[in-house]
Amino acid sequence: MLSLRPSLPLFVFALLLGGPWGLAAQTPIGGEAPGYTARMLSATPMDAAIRQRHWAPGLNQGYVPQGLSFVRGTLFVGAYRSTEAQTNRGPAKIFAVDPRNGAVIGGFDLPASIGHADGLATTPDGGLLFLADNGRVLYAFDLPRSLQAGNAVAAGTPRTLEKDPALGSNFLSFDGRLLWFGRYSRDDGAARLIAADPAVIFNGSDRPFRAAEAARSLPLPFHAQGATFDAAGNLWVSASNGTMGRLYRLDPQTGAVLAEHTAMAGLEDLARDSNGLLWAVGEAGSQRWNSWKTFFPLLFSFDPAALK
Repeated sequence: MLSLRPSLPLFVFALLLGGPWGLAAQTPIGGEAPGYTARMLSATPMDAAIRQRHWAPGLNQGYVPQGLSFVRGTLFVGAYRSTEAQTNRGPAKIFAVDPRNGAVIGGFDLPASIGHADGLATTPDGGLLFLADNGRVLYAFDLPRSLQAGNAVAAGTPRTLEKDPALGSNFLSFDGRLLWFGRYSRDDGAARLIAADPAVIFNGSDRPFRAAEAARSLPLPFHAQGATFDAAGNLWVSASNGTMGRLYRLDPQTGAVLAEHTAMAGLEDLARDSNGLLWAVGEAGSQRWNSWKTFFPLLFSFDPAALK
């Protein structure tokens, strides 16, 4: 059964992440620059809204950034290792990143069963990390203990999703009450945006989660890669492939598209920080996808009000 209480005192959690928390003035691009290419960053339709830029963690070790979450002043990035376009799974880990300068300040390895680490979400107290892996499995980990151990510590039995075209675990977000997840869909129109109580998902059952257990099921844009909620409660969904990118603002009650913005190719997961900015991560220009026209393997924050 899932426990929503953190396993370690918050001050211990802070020490593990290297506090203090809070954003500070940034250099133009923080983090470790890629050493495998001399390419220049691509201009993107989001440039006017971007506020901070950091190189995605693990680029030089062959990691491809995917999932993203923000809690207690720290960015968490899920990534898998692959340098070949034909290889879409590999050893996966979680990086803890300081949003002030892009420095990697911690992290932990994920189980061998996880090969993509598509979507991340955290409880507001930082006690739990939820993870969606490419396919049909959702996971819950004890975040402080995982950081301390350097390896993922389970906080609930992983839950497989029923083989249903409406269900999939390619991205994940938590609104404080419900977990939202969905499947990357190119054009079949079957995938749905699902919201469910994490206590229902991680109830210890070995039976696959069924669509009927969802608290909400909404239409989902094609090519969905990530999701988060802004400070006003609006649901944002990122969508992309190797040649295009989109940002959608959706009505979380109906799934209706309230706004649509052009973004960069390779846009992956989204998160919201404590200052109201949204964060995103891009895989275009990672070693696996360095042949794409777009080169933007960054962690970056942006002001949704400044999007064109």
